[in-house]
Amino acid sequence: MANIRSFDTPQLGLRPTETGVESRAATARRVGGFYNQEASALQQLGRDTESLGSFEGQQFKEAGSKIGSGIAAAGDAYVNFEDHQQISHGLATFAQLQDDLTNQWNQTAKNADPNDPSVAAKFRETVLQPALDKFSEGFTTEKSQAWAEGHTAALQQHMFQKTAGDMSTLAGIAVRKNLTDATTHMSNTAMNDPSSVPFLLESVDHSVNGVVGSSPTLSAVDAARVSAEVSTSTKAAIVKFGAIGAIQKSGDPEKTAEEWTKKYPDYIDGAEAKALAGNARQQIRARNYDFEQNRRREKEVATDKSTELTNQYLIDVRSKDPRISGDPTAAKILNDPSLTKQDKNNLLNYVDRQLKPETESRLSQQTFVGLLRDMRAPDANVDRVMQKAWDARLMDPGKPGSMSEHDFNQFRAEVVARKTPEGAAIEHDRAQFFRQYAGTIAGSGYDPQAGSPKIYNAEMDARRMEGMLRSKGLDPHLAYDPASEYFLGRNERLAKWQQSMQMDLQTRAEASSQAPGQPARPEVPFELRGIASLSRNKTTGQYRDNTSGKIYDASGKEVKP
Repeated sequence: MANIRSFDTPQLGLRPTETGVESRAATARRVGGFYNQEASALQQLGRDTESLGSFEGQQFKEAGSKIGSGIAAAGDAYVNFEDHQQISHGLATFAQLQDDLTNQWNQTAKNADPNDPSVAAKFRETVLQPALDKFSEGFTTEKSQAWAEGHTAALQQHMFQKTAGDMSTLAGIAVRKNLTDATTHMSNTAMNDPSSVPFLLESVDHSVNGVVGSSPTLSAVDAARVSAEVSTSTKAAIVKFGAIGAIQKSGDPEKTAEEWTKKYPDYIDGAEAKALAGNARQQIRARNYDFEQNRRREKEVATDKSTELTNQYLIDVRSKDPRISGDPTAAKILNDPSLTKQDKNNLLNYVDRQLKPETESRLSQQTFVGLLRDMRAPDANVDRVMQKAWDARLMDPGKPGSMSEHDFNQFRAEVVARKTPEGAAIEHDRAQFFRQYAGTIAGSGYDPQAGSPKIYNAEMDARRMEGMLRSKGLDPHLAYDPASEYFLGRNERLAKWQQSMQMDLQTRAEASSQAPGQPARPEVPFELRGIASLSRNKTTGQYRDNTSGKIYDASGKEVKP
């Protein structure tokens, strides 16, 4: 029997190596060809030796069949491996390809004209299809090529739907934007001209259908959705803004709101109409308030400018002798266009007032204290109080309510100082102090004739204390701080401003004995008001301390024997 040599296929290098798939395929083809030659030789040998006996011939045939089956199995194993290798590698590549194509399309769609129907088709033709074709070229086996064709077909279908859907979505956004812009213009028209609302409502559907129907990339579903949404919202906006315009122009906002609710119940309900009417009233009030505020501000600016000029003119008046006929300062005042009529009158009357005798100090002090009280009232109108000061200065001397030039200028300085933060702060503390201590200073049962001079002297001392503190580099508010050594409310300082009851009686007696139309008698000098047993010689005007026997002149200075 013939000696048949066996072949073991693992020894032929069918395992994958680092030389690559092509190297393995060439090796397999060479091995297969060699095996086919061997099998043919054995089969031929079997036929040739068949004559030697049927048994030996049968053995050779069986051996040849086994060798052929082994070779087929080896080829199938390689092909299966090649399919697995290409599909496994293609899966990762396909995922990357899908991600890349999606990103490229998103970038294209972002910058595309939503109304250009060629954007999606151009992308599919120039980007999508070339990428899919290149991907399919990498597969060589029958199974891997079938797998690649299935995946590329699915991706192609997906990208077709995506590009078409995205273009329709973008077209819907563009249509909404265009219609929103149109809605804004129509709403403005409705608010400015409420009578145009019926015409605008009739034109809405025609305009919306024209814009939606002319879009080449908008799908039927998106078109229907956009038409329904935009048409309703546009009509509602037109009616709402028309109602706002009508209500704002109406003298009876609630009635107008009710009329619009009845006329357009599909777009305005009762609660919304009520809110619109309320808003209209608020806007009317706000508009009136703004107008009034602007008017007041303009008046304040003019008043402040006039006040500044008045200050300078007052300096001019005081620096010259107003008794000279044809005073040039008076001419400047009369012809200055920057001055208000009231300020001109005040200044011209002031010039005339300088020709008259000065107001008696007691009357002026009463007036000054009264004006301070008016200015410190919670609801005080400072402009009106200042005009009262002007009237007091211009009043004939000797009449109650008149004021001296010194006290008038002092009061004007008080008003001007209140307009600065520092002046307002110190005036606040000063006012608080005198509200608390006025009764102590003036005495119970306040009498303007007796009490006002006391308050006046305390007010003047308070200002002198503030000035002294400033000159020392200290805070002037210390004068009103109970913890400070400079506090004006200390007992020794309060006693300085208080007079005895005897002095109060004498003051009232002198005031009551004054002849009508005559200037008031001089008040008791400040330095003598603390003397309880003081009397006055009406002839000489001198004062006598009945306890010590000292004599004082009208100014309060002691007269030596």
